[in-house]
Amino acid sequence: MKKKYFTKKGWFRVLFVFCLGISVQAQTYTSWKVGSTTDKVTTTTGGVLLDGGKESNDNAFRWFLGKAGGGDVVVIRASGANGHNDYFYSQLGVTLNSVETILIDTRAKASIAEIATKIRNAEALFIAGGNQYDYISYWKDTPVEDAINYLINTKKVPVGGSSAGCAIQGKYYFTAATTSVLSADALANPYNSGVTIGVNDFISHPILNNVITDTHYDNPDRRGRQTTFLARMWKDQGAGLNAKGIGIYENAAVCIDQNGIAKIFAPATTNFAYFYQIESNSTPETVTSGSPLTWNNSGKGVKIVKIAGDPTGTTSFDLNNWITTSGSNAAWGNIKVINGTLTETLGGTPPSGNSCATPSGITTSAITNISATVSWTATAATNYTVRYKTAAASTWTTLSNTTATSVSLTGLALGTAYNVEIVGNCTSGASTSGTSTFTTTGGSTVSYCTSKGNSSSSEWIKKVVFGTINNLSNDNGGYADFTTQSTAITKGVSKTLTLTPGYSATRSLYWKVYIDYNNNGLFTDSGEEVYSIFSSATLSPSITVPTTAVTGSIRMRIIVSYNSINSPCGTYNYGETEDYTLNISSTAKMASQAGKILADSNDGVKKLPAKIEIYPNPAREDFNISFSSEVNEKVTVKVYNIQGREEKSFVIDATAGENRFRNNTAGLSNGQYVVKVIKSNEISTTKLIIVN
Repeated sequence: MKKKYFTKKGWFRVLFVFCLGISVQAQTYTSWKVGSTTDKVTTTTGGVLLDGGKESNDNAFRWFLGKAGGGDVVVIRASGANGHNDYFYSQLGVTLNSVETILIDTRAKASIAEIATKIRNAEALFIAGGNQYDYISYWKDTPVEDAINYLINTKKVPVGGSSAGCAIQGKYYFTAATTSVLSADALANPYNSGVTIGVNDFISHPILNNVITDTHYDNPDRRGRQTTFLARMWKDQGAGLNAKGIGIYENAAVCIDQNGIAKIFAPATTNFAYFYQIESNSTPETVTSGSPLTWNNSGKGVKIVKIAGDPTGTTSFDLNNWITTSGSNAAWGNIKVINGTLTETLGGTPPSGNSCATPSGITTSAITNISATVSWTATAATNYTVRYKTAAASTWTTLSNTTATSVSLTGLALGTAYNVEIVGNCTSGASTSGTSTFTTTGGSTVSYCTSKGNSSSSEWIKKVVFGTINNLSNDNGGYADFTTQSTAITKGVSKTLTLTPGYSATRSLYWKVYIDYNNNGLFTDSGEEVYSIFSSATLSPSITVPTTAVTGSIRMRIIVSYNSINSPCGTYNYGETEDYTLNISSTAKMASQAGKILADSNDGVKKLPAKIEIYPNPAREDFNISFSSEVNEKVTVKVYNIQGREEKSFVIDATAGENRFRNNTAGLSNGQYVVKVIKSNEISTTKLIIVN
């Protein structure tokens, strides 16, 4: 049965504007549902279903739906109708609570909170076939994307797709942004305008971390374009020697369980799945714009294992090492390309494995609030690549390659868990990653000493302007906590701080400004007293954050008092203290709003800080963002962790007047975040706290 839903907010707006005699179109979406209307929570098992396009493998879908534990299944698509509902719910013999198909064919619908909630509540998610560029255009950087990744990485439910729904499952994916591309065209020119590859910005399956998928593999033959995708991934898309591919016949399906073991299902053994990988002794010779691809190396080419499917998926492949097979339907071989002509040869042997040893014996010592030393046991590698990130972050900081067996990490956040990866670089290629974790000392929340004037009736801080902070505060009784007000600052870039005094009589005012550059809860470290002066005038000192400062949110303390100030802590007789937040980054960040606003710069961009509100705050699963706009416009919302790394970004269609949008906390761990609302003429910031 087809249903159309209005969101609660939509009904309220319709009623409100009806009373005013104004016509407004409420946001709707279309869905079809069979089964119970009551949500059911069950125990699920993670997994991935990659279907080649015809969805002719009943046993593969029984495998997939069985991992839902009898719960609710959601199907999402950007075109079509409800063809999966009865098939999943009543034709496969798998007990389910419900199946609902949701049509999400605009970005506005992908931002409807009710849709994201339904996806997040699902015990299995299936992405139907269609056009993958529609999915990318409509769903990427929206609550729908966040909900999908929440199911995969947090809730651990089975997620799969067919055709276009399969093609977007890897960390690397063919976008079809301009057009589709045939194998012959891709082989003739690897930089053909149709060869468009997305990288690590959509769906995040850990087991498909370096993988690009392709479907309808036998109709037409797509081995050539898949080989071209790998060549591009190796050369300029960041995958390097780890680039891998999975190609699936229309009548085949690859089912990957929670342990990374893939089974290949098909009605008959004439349907195959291909698994590609690069051996360190055979990389592409010619990957050049305008020239045919050559990937030969004395016939070695790119390594493949070609596995025939069968109705019960008797042959499996281990995606943890891309070597181990089980069953009789696997054949190793190579695909080679000479001047754009592809040849497949079977009868080869499995890869021998990487001869470059993985760094081991990784230890962390000299751990402080803001630094640590990481050491490891030497191998035969020429040098080592070290990268690190907070456990909650999705992006890494990569250090320059080193020949040493230890590195010092600085500028860390206190009381924070970090992940470290170390890769050995050999002449034969790169090793797999050696990993380790550690936690810096100190509490996860920085505590500061108190500072307060006993009396502020005669002298006080009237106004503070710094970047996007523009605070007319007047007398606040000796102390005011304005740490919810923040501004972005780039290391090494000067910004003007404007201090306006308030006083009831001619007084000798003494100002001091402190910034906790190392975020250790103290203002007494070297260089953290950034300004001091006797003056009763409005002041405009220039502040430059040193390159040694930590990245993320830190505190600035401003004190004005009568006659003198002895310390950044404690009480004093007359005056006032105010605290603010500075968001420190190592480089300027370009806002995505048509590339016009430089968020951390002092150029001539007009910035009109507007009031934004987040509620509830602290938030658990969802939060509302409220702000006003002068015109109808696209607004970018970015969420940064306390280290200044972007954790989340989405674009919303704002209307002139007051706006309120709901989002979820998927992918955000407990802690403090900075939220930026970036519009065509302003950037506004506020704090968000997550408590799950």
